[in-house]
Amino acid sequence: MGDGTGLAEALLGLDGFRVLAVVETPAEVVIEVETTAERVGCRGCGVRAEAQDRMLVEIRDLPSFGRPARLVWSKRRWRCREALCAERTWTETSEHVSTRAVLTRRAGMEACRQVGDNARPVSQLADELGVCWWTIMTAVDEHGRPLVDDPNRVGQVRAVGVDETSFTRATRKRRATLRASSA
Repeated sequence: MGDGTGLAEALLGLDGFRVLAVVETPAEVVIEVETTAERVGCRGCGVRAEAQDRMLVEIRDLPSFGRPARLVWSKRRWRCREALCAERTWTETSEHVSTRAVLTRRAGMEACRQVGDNARPVSQLADELGVCWWTIMTAVDEHGRPLVDDPNRVGQVRAVGVDETSFTRATRKRRATLRASSA
C-alpha cells in the first residue's frame, strides 16, 4: 500500500476493482483497473474457471479533479475447464458497469439526477464526461424511466380539476379540449 494504490482505490470507490495505474493529462484522468476476483466458478457447471485472456474496455466515470475520467478495465475472459460443459468462455461482469455500457452506473445515475433535478443541459453534461449527447440521454432514460413510471412518486390523487382556460367551445375547425389536472 506504500505505492499509493490503496489511496487510489479508496478515491475511486468501486468495490471489487483494483487500481493499476493513474495517468493524468490536461484533458482527462485515465485510471487503469482490474477486478479483484481470484477464483470464479463456471456459470454452467460450477467447476473452477481459469483465466483465458484479457481485453481492454473503456468506460467513462464521474469527473475526477474537474476533468473527465476514463476507466480502462483490463477485463478477463474466463474459460470452463470441464470438457462436457456448454458454457465454454465468458467475460467477467461488474455490478458497477452494465454490459456494453459507455458510462459506469453511478455516472449514469448522476447524469440523470443532474438533468432531472438540476435542469442541466444534456450537452453540458456530455462535455463534462467526455461522451456524446446520446450517451447522456440513454443514461437519463435508463435511470429516469423507473422513477417516472413509479406510481407512488406523486401520491394519491385527492381531487381532479378542470383548467377553464383550456376548455374551449367546439367549432367546425376546432375540437373541444378538456384537460384534467390533479390538485
